[in-house]
Amino acid sequence: MKRNLFHKDEAPANRVIGAGAKGFHFVGKVLILCWCFFTVALFMWVIAASFTPTKDIFQNHLLSKGFDLSGYKTVIDRYHILDYFFNSVLYTVVACAGLIFFCAPAAFVISKFVFKGRRLFQMIFSISLGLPGVMLLAPLYMMMVRLNLHNFRGTLIIVYLCTGIASTTVYLMGFFATVPMTVFESGLIDGCTPVKAFYRLILPLAKPGIVTITIFNFIGYWNEYIWALVFSNKQANRTLAVALQTLVTSMQTTGNYQGLFAGVVIVFIPTVIIYILLSKQIMSGSTAGAVKG
Repeated sequence: MKRNLFHKDEAPANRVIGAGAKGFHFVGKVLILCWCFFTVALFMWVIAASFTPTKDIFQNHLLSKGFDLSGYKTVIDRYHILDYFFNSVLYTVVACAGLIFFCAPAAFVISKFVFKGRRLFQMIFSISLGLPGVMLLAPLYMMMVRLNLHNFRGTLIIVYLCTGIASTTVYLMGFFATVPMTVFESGLIDGCTPVKAFYRLILPLAKPGIVTITIFNFIGYWNEYIWALVFSNKQANRTLAVALQTLVTSMQTTGNYQGLFAGVVIVFIPTVIIYILLSKQIMSGSTAGAVKG
C-alpha cells in the first residue's frame, strides 16, 4: 500500500520536472538560434556594404548595382592596408610560434619534474595571470626606450612573447600533467636525448592543447590594439588593428563608408575563417584542458 501511494505521488512530480526541462531546453534553443541569426545577418550586412557605394548604403540598396570593388581598391591603393595586414601576420605568427617553443618545454618540466623552486615558478605564473596589462605598459615602454628598441620592428613580437608566457604555460601545464612519464622514459631508454624525447614523443600528445592555445593567442594578438599602438611608432610597422582605427577616422571624415566596411572585412575575415575551419578543435581542446586541469 505504501509503495503504491509513493508511486502515485512521485509520478506527477516527474512529469512536472520533465515538462519544465523540455520548456527550458526549448527556450535555450530559441535564444541560441536568434543570436546565431543576428550574428550571421550582421556579418553578411557588413560584407554586402563593403561592395556597395556609400550612397546606396544609406538608401538601404545593398548590392543593387552588383559588386563594386572601389572600396577595397581605395583601402589597398591609398591606405596601403595590405602592408599592415602582412605586418599583423608577421607579428602574430612569430609570437604564437615563439610562445609554443618556449612555453611547451617549461610547462612539461614544471608539471612533471620535482625540483627546487618549482612551487615558486608556479606561484609566479599564477600571479602573472592576475596582473592587468595596463600596469606593464609604462615599464615595458621605458625599458624599450632605454634599450633603443622602441622603433624596432621586432619590439612588438618581444612584447607579445613576454605578456603571453604566463597564460600559455599555465594552460599547457594541464595537458602535460596527464601525459604518462613512461612515454618520456621509454624514449630515453631507446637512446633519445631529453630534448629529442620531448619533441618526438611528448609534444604530439599535447597537440589538442597546443592548437587551442595557439588559436586563442592568434585571435588575441590579431585584434590587439593598445600594445601595437604604443610599440609600433613608425607607420610602416603598424598592425592592422591600428591601421583600421586610422582608417575609421579618415573614412568618417571623407564620408567613404564603403571603404570603411571594406577595411573591417579585411580585419575580421581571417579570424572568422579560423573559427569555421577549427571550431571542433577549439571546443575539444578547451574541454580537454578543463578536465585535465
